[in-house]
Amino acid sequence: MSSTPALVIDRIGYPCDEDITAADDTAVTAAALRQFTLHRLLAYGVEAGDALRLLELAARGQSWRRSALALADQHLARVANPDLPRTTRSQTHLFARASALQRISQVMELDNSPHRREIYAAAAAHFARARADDRRYEHLVIDTVGGPVAAWVITPGSEGPHPVVLVHGGVDGWSMDWEGLALPLVEEDMTVVLLDGPGQGETRLIHRHYLTPHWLDAYEQVCDFLAERAAGMPVAAVGNSMAAGLVLLIAARYPVFTAVCSNGPVTSMAAQLARRTYARKLASFCGDAPTAEQVRAVFDSMELTEDRIGATCPFLLLQGDQDPMVPVEDGLRLLDRVPAADKRMALFEGGEHVLNRYPGDKHHLIRTWLRDRIDRAIGTPQ
Repeated sequence: MSSTPALVIDRIGYPCDEDITAADDTAVTAAALRQFTLHRLLAYGVEAGDALRLLELAARGQSWRRSALALADQHLARVANPDLPRTTRSQTHLFARASALQRISQVMELDNSPHRREIYAAAAAHFARARADDRRYEHLVIDTVGGPVAAWVITPGSEGPHPVVLVHGGVDGWSMDWEGLALPLVEEDMTVVLLDGPGQGETRLIHRHYLTPHWLDAYEQVCDFLAERAAGMPVAAVGNSMAAGLVLLIAARYPVFTAVCSNGPVTSMAAQLARRTYARKLASFCGDAPTAEQVRAVFDSMELTEDRIGATCPFLLLQGDQDPMVPVEDGLRLLDRVPAADKRMALFEGGEHVLNRYPGDKHHLIRTWLRDRIDRAIGTPQ
């Protein structure tokens, strides 16, 4: 008598409601839905299906934080299940997806809580697991006068030395979140250094290196590292949001850059302190319990005043005409202040802050402009 094989169904769905409900997260979840579109989540490295499920769960009123973590746990459970088929590459994708979800679960947090440090450490560890077999990736810590600074270095597979590009994020997007921008530059034969500056990412949450009014001092050792890694090749920088302004100030203090690209520079970070909730988020960059005066001093030191913008290397400004944080007039005023002879603005119609809805065009423009200016610097025929 023949037996009928059992029907096997692997269910891949949404986390259970009881695991992701939290009444005290209602306001946080509503704010996350206002701030994070699908294309912004994709830009931060969240896989498309994960992003859609997270947005749908949040729209149902489920906790943003708990939903993201529950989705990450689903991937980690698949990694750990010995009964499921697996390949090395498939495991790396699951670790990367889990890391992105863990990072995005914390993006609305305002304080440096122990739980946040724990989740971010797990996200960093899972990202490291995801990239462990890719020889292009190197995680390192740069010792600076202000404290340790964490970075991911991605090197092309071709023989070096290679030009080096610093890629620097802002208030929300930190080093691992900008991998999507880094990889097109690596394809152009550039080494990319994804940096967590003082107050950001691993530098802050793991190494407790915070922003102070003397934050620029720490970049002396960072710039030394960039120049050493370049081994005589040009060094460039791409700054995004808050860091779009920081790279101009860094370039003015340390003239190691062949070219600088600023994507959505906020000309007055101090003015953002007028927004109460955002001010609390900015304060967390400065320590666990900084005073209002300390926070004000830090962000006053980032003002893009004319006397502070002294870089004369080629300069590219990326601007969206619908950027709620950076009006076009601010971009034009900044472009006028930059003393470089070779400077231009790329204005994106309908573009929001840092142009996440234009990934292909943004990456194309940055990679080709940087490659062109670097080739000019080294004398490569056009």
